[in-house]
Amino acid sequence: MTDNTRSFSGFFKQLHVPELMLKRLGWATAGYGIVQAIRFGSNLVLTRILAPDLFGVMILLTTLRVGIELFTDIGIAQNVVSSKNAEDPRFYNTAWTLQILRGILLALLTFVLVPVFRSYYDDPRLSFVLPFMAAFFILTGGTSIGLPLAVKRLATHRTATFEVVSTLLGTVALILSSWLSPDILGLVIGNVLASCMPTILSYFILRDLRYSPMIDRTYAFEIIGFGKWVFVSSVVFFLSSNLDRLVLAKYVSFAALGVYGIARSLADVFASFSVKLGSELVFPSVAASDARGAELQRRLAHRRGQFVFASAAAIGSFVAVSDVLVSFLYDSRYHGAAVLLPWVCLSAWMMILNTLNENVMLGLGAPKFSAFGSVAKLAGLLVLLPLALQSYGIVAAGAALVAAECLRYACLSIGQARHGIGFARQDVLATLILLGTAFVLRAAMFQAGLGAPAHQLFLMHRL
Repeated sequence: MTDNTRSFSGFFKQLHVPELMLKRLGWATAGYGIVQAIRFGSNLVLTRILAPDLFGVMILLTTLRVGIELFTDIGIAQNVVSSKNAEDPRFYNTAWTLQILRGILLALLTFVLVPVFRSYYDDPRLSFVLPFMAAFFILTGGTSIGLPLAVKRLATHRTATFEVVSTLLGTVALILSSWLSPDILGLVIGNVLASCMPTILSYFILRDLRYSPMIDRTYAFEIIGFGKWVFVSSVVFFLSSNLDRLVLAKYVSFAALGVYGIARSLADVFASFSVKLGSELVFPSVAASDARGAELQRRLAHRRGQFVFASAAAIGSFVAVSDVLVSFLYDSRYHGAAVLLPWVCLSAWMMILNTLNENVMLGLGAPKFSAFGSVAKLAGLLVLLPLALQSYGIVAAGAALVAAECLRYACLSIGQARHGIGFARQDVLATLILLGTAFVLRAAMFQAGLGAPAHQLFLMHRL
């Protein structure tokens, strides 16, 4: 057995053998890849059916819905994953009941907030669209508690299968509804139908659970007590992750917001995988390890380096071909996304680094640095977004995201340094690989008669 294998096995000792870890990683990767392929295919089909302004309306609706959910988040899923009592029927039934009650309350809150949102964004279509958020909250509240329990059990094969099947069925419902009614009504109904799929299928993830509405006072106080910290973190995370969409919806057209959303969705494919990898593998593995300081860094460095260097090369290549790719895949209404893509890809890269660092800090039991990082990112966006929009328009929103993620990175790096670890050199080298790949490949493509010249990457173009 090699030293690397011993190290890998020791770090993931709760998994007993490296092969089991690789199997779980394989399930997570395969499931994520299939889900992203389905969503990408759905995106392409819907851009052929729907106009950009409809995408803009749905981006705003989704952002507001997620915001309301996170502003009332008490960490039910996180409680299930972390609590030693999670397998107790009284605990998971209490969590399930609280989740249902929260969904009902959010649905009622929606109708109170509709006039506020409609007045702020000043678009008559919102009077029709916003009430549908209530249906989303009811469906989300009714989701089985089996999903977080499966995550706790590291049943990656079950969670991956659930995500693939629910995404596939939901996508079919969304496309069919939009095709039959290529307007805002078809898109909203399709999204509601798509939301039904994970709720229904979630009850098939773990068959050994027995549901019964109840509230055990002891467990309820445990969940709510833990959830107050999740609430603060969720609010800051939502604002720092979605402020660009909320601000753009106020100051640009829904058509421009739709184009921006296409660019973000393409770039977020990379960042989303790091979020999944971090929450399902890095966080629980670091938490279970007894290594700290230099020993922890040594165990993490090799595997982390493999991931970040491969990700840098992949994102750099994607940036290089982004203009050609957008012109080939989308019609002329969405070609403005090509100008945005280099910037939002760079922000996605910084988010990958931040997500890895953040989950290490969570595993070390230091969540405050994650909160500090999110606050720094939010503060950066509050200052930079308005200035960027005034000076360069919507393209500058991507550059503002990059700068804000750098502030978050600085906070997380300070936290890691206090725990005797750090990956700054590795991250700088990986970033240089990304930029070098992007410029060299773009220059080669331009010489071959494809795409724009390399010097036009990362320039501020007004759409």
